[in-house]
Amino acid sequence: MIMNRIRMCLFLTVMTLMWTLPVHAGATRVGGTFLQPSNAMEQWDKTDWDTLFDTYEQLHIREVIVQWIDYSDSYAYCDQPCGYTPELIENILVHAARRNMHVTIGNVFLSSFWERIRSKPHLMKVHLKRVQKGTREALARVAPILKASPAFSGWYISQEIDDRTWLTPAFKDILCSFINNIYAELQTVAPGPVSISGFSNAWASPEKNAAFWREVAERTSLSRILFQDGVGAHKLEVDEVPIYLKALQTALTDVPCTVQPVLELFDQQDGEQFSAVPASPDRIRRQLKAELPYAPDGVILFSVMEYMSQYGGPQAEKLLENFMQFSKVL
Repeated sequence: MIMNRIRMCLFLTVMTLMWTLPVHAGATRVGGTFLQPSNAMEQWDKTDWDTLFDTYEQLHIREVIVQWIDYSDSYAYCDQPCGYTPELIENILVHAARRNMHVTIGNVFLSSFWERIRSKPHLMKVHLKRVQKGTREALARVAPILKASPAFSGWYISQEIDDRTWLTPAFKDILCSFINNIYAELQTVAPGPVSISGFSNAWASPEKNAAFWREVAERTSLSRILFQDGVGAHKLEVDEVPIYLKALQTALTDVPCTVQPVLELFDQQDGEQFSAVPASPDRIRRQLKAELPYAPDGVILFSVMEYMSQYGGPQAEKLLENFMQFSKVL
């Protein structure tokens, strides 16, 4: 009870400071970016890592969110260790530490998640138990690295929560139990705040979506909700995003859980398989302008490496150049 009161007092103090900060030319624009590990990155050398993190530094990024520590369904069916190699995770932490950046580590993401959210609640419960098991196994391999790194700053729950599936009482109960259970396990590996992503399919109203997240925040130990703007995935229009952000921030005013916008840098293409290209500079400028008033700690970019760096090709490099220009004057 005492710790809860202390946590609430600290939260209210931080929120008071945050809400009094004006958004102006000198305000923080970019808080961080997601980084999606891949098997190809296992072969990166120092030059590759330096190039990526130099771009992050150019953008004044302070937080790198490692989206998942493993993206697979295979660990449940073989004896091979799950998760990326400790060396890959260590490279991220080392390069972030050199630039005074913080790293938030995601749990295991099973590729069957998007099928399971269309299934019955008991099947989703089984799926999330597999997630916990895989996360436990993957993190056991890198726990010493996380504990020793000055860059490690917390945890990210990789399962993205929409505004339709999880609104039913059964799914909401499963989600809250999952968050609390995995939170407890993560704290035994290394203490740190826990974040999760949410997005809107324009199914629930901004008020209903905000009420849902308030209840989840009250029933769990979440510290932050990363609200994906959905513009790149064609779920929301640019001018709709602030309505959702305002409703969320209002609903969570007296709850020890913050909201931070995630600005989608991509433009999703038609097709059954996910495919995307860097968005136009004009659209990104409009997104940034719309979301900055609700981002005292800056927006989180999804994702710099693929859509706004040399790794994404000429169009991505051009977006980076334009972003650096217009972000100075907004």
